Amino acid sequence: MAKKNSQWAQVGKRKVELSNLEKALFPEDNIVKAEVIQYYLSVAPTILQHIKGRALTLIRFPDGIHGESFYQKNRPDWAPDWLEFVTLGKEKKDYIIATEPASLVWLANLASLELHQLHGRKPNFDSPDYMVFDLDPPEGYIFTKLIPIALELKEHIESFGYTPFVKTTGGKGIHICCPIEPKWDFHTVFEAAEDIAKPFVEERPDSVTLQIKKDARKGRVLIDIYRIRSGQSIVSPYSLRGRVGAPVSMPLTWDELEQLDNPRKFNINTALDKLSSDGDAWEGFDAYAVELHTHRKKSKTAAKKLPPSKKHKSPEQLETYSKKRDFKKTPEPVGIKAETAGNSFVVHRHHASRLHYDLRLEQDGVLKSWAVPKGLPPYPGVKRLAVQTEDHPMEYLTFDGRIPKGQYGAGEMWIYATGKYQITKDKKDGFYFRLSSKEVNGEYRIHKMKEKEWLLERVDEPQLNYLKQVVEPMLSEAIDKPPTGDDYIFEMKWDGIRALIVLEDGQVSMRTRNHNDITKQFPELLEGNKAFRATNGLFDAEIVCLDAEGKPVFKRVINRMMSSGETNIQKLTKSNPVYCYIFDCLYLDGRSLVNEPLLKRKEWLKDAVRPDTPYRVSEFVNDGAALFEAARVHQLEGIMAKQKTSKYFPARRSDCWLKIKIRQTAEVIIIGYTKGKGERAVTFGALQMAERVGEELQYRGKVGTGFDEAMTKEIVKELKKAATIKRTTAIGKFVDANITTWFEPVVIAEISYSKFTPDRMYREPVFVRLRPDLSFVTDK
Repeated sequence: MAKKNSQWAQVGKRKVELSNLEKALFPEDNIVKAEVIQYYLSVAPTILQHIKGRALTLIRFPDGIHGESFYQKNRPDWAPDWLEFVTLGKEKKDYIIATEPASLVWLANLASLELHQLHGRKPNFDSPDYMVFDLDPPEGYIFTKLIPIALELKEHIESFGYTPFVKTTGGKGIHICCPIEPKWDFHTVFEAAEDIAKPFVEERPDSVTLQIKKDARKGRVLIDIYRIRSGQSIVSPYSLRGRVGAPVSMPLTWDELEQLDNPRKFNINTALDKLSSDGDAWEGFDAYAVELHTHRKKSKTAAKKLPPSKKHKSPEQLETYSKKRDFKKTPEPVGIKAETAGNSFVVHRHHASRLHYDLRLEQDGVLKSWAVPKGLPPYPGVKRLAVQTEDHPMEYLTFDGRIPKGQYGAGEMWIYATGKYQITKDKKDGFYFRLSSKEVNGEYRIHKMKEKEWLLERVDEPQLNYLKQVVEPMLSEAIDKPPTGDDYIFEMKWDGIRALIVLEDGQVSMRTRNHNDITKQFPELLEGNKAFRATNGLFDAEIVCLDAEGKPVFKRVINRMMSSGETNIQKLTKSNPVYCYIFDCLYLDGRSLVNEPLLKRKEWLKDAVRPDTPYRVSEFVNDGAALFEAARVHQLEGIMAKQKTSKYFPARRSDCWLKIKIRQTAEVIIIGYTKGKGERAVTFGALQMAERVGEELQYRGKVGTGFDEAMTKEIVKELKKAATIKRTTAIGKFVDANITTWFEPVVIAEISYSKFTPDRMYREPVFVRLRPDLSFVTDK
């Protein structure tokens, strides 16, 4: 098929031909095809988690959203050979299946703005793996009126034993999807959905209906369960819609839905930012799959002993496992068959003679097990040795505890991840499989090399690569005194350099909040294998220098950061050593921890950091008032209060973290200086200050005290690096503007002050120190 203005792009291992990249597809929003392609490429790691293996119906808009649009189910004859498809339905249509980022780029180049998915997933195309309840309001219906109905329906669905997930449709409606085991045909699943929907509608006859005909709805919201049919589809999560504003069908948490006033706030320009900062609200969707409530077996009072079978192994068939254990001494399960769906998995973090991870996949009534010394591979291209061990009983899916000394595999064994898995492709010497859980979601390949040795590798790209991409740290709010109650823990506010510590295959790198790489400045922190019980990790920390009393000295650590020359840096490691106090763990050996509650992250952190190294875990207490008083007595900077159950929110300021300083301080931007008099005639009189508020600089007055001779010289040295300008861009009523030399806003300083004046100037400001560890583009 000939294409105008075409060019070729490399997407992964594929070359994709692109054409008419400047064509406007959303004219009112000035969005061209190139931006649509970039959007789908950017969200590919997440959207593929939901649509990979599903047959897709496309809605194409070749001339933009105001031109002719059409549904396309059949794969075009001129599609590339690598584009996967499946033949389905009475009409034998060849539905496209997106399997990789290149698939999405190719589809986007066709102006397939909307991706709609069928409800079955390879290889179970005839068995849906979720029920969908489509809340379809009438024309003119206010979206916020739909939310209470969705919340009530959620509670109603939950009473049947399902986990409902919610997303906007990108239009005026809401989709509620409930994961189920793919065991039943469409009609059976429809009957189960109808069994749920009918009593809900009967109790609310004035607001909702099951009448599919519009003239019979009479202004009521349709609870549309009729999409649960073979060949029917719904718009996919994160798909664009061909409407003004380029809206997105956005997965949300239920709390987010409750606060939502307009679904169009999620669009091509905002969806990716939300995904990057908050993560995927549908993460681990498949892990919540359950049996249809209409087909669940009644619970049994006693476990049934199964006879030997090719499909199910009895305890007698777990001989290797049993022979290695004394069940009078170890709390491990003895191996009674457990009832499962047949596709469960668990990953254990196992402190045996050497720390390793155990990957266990349910097959034929037991858990096939592999010891993976370095943990799950974090991204494609990384291969891990996996040594196959003896089969384990199904009860290991929930085993979490200590195996006594002297027993096989003695040591702590923690559940690291647990959920459902699916084999996506069988190979001669191995297989591909997808893990779905709250903790880990990804596709992997395991390949047998010899005897019990296998290679494990990840085949899909994570949406956020914690080891390779820049991750912004979480920020705190400031308060005057420690909060009361049992919701918080308290720890020291270390007076040093905030840094994110990246551990990758035992190699350490460090970067500041300015994204400056400071790895070379601190060689004593580079021995990752000695410092951590982990292969990969991302840690939030403060690098400090301590005096003889163990108190942080900010100036010393800044001198270390600003030092240069390998020989000089090595000398400073002896004369002025640093220590790194780690207070949070964002990522560890193949899985993100940001959605874990703080106390759980603290447990992982403590387990991952070895004692007696320059790395130290920042300890916490429950008595904030006592810690604050101790910080005041010892003249420390202050303390932090953190909610025990809080998540880690990268790049966001949150009241889940609170800083309580001993003195009122602020980080300001030096925008100029006034001419000095007397002894300071050759330097400066006072420094003009500003503060960043949103995208603007707000003037905050002058500071003229707190300098000694050495500090004055240091300030002058830094100001000489900044370019002078005729007029500042700061906003406000300036003092002594006519005798001020203005500078580009690049020098950051810390001041103390008594309070704000009514016009938002700092009252009684005192210069404390320069802050070369911060920049104008960040705030603390």
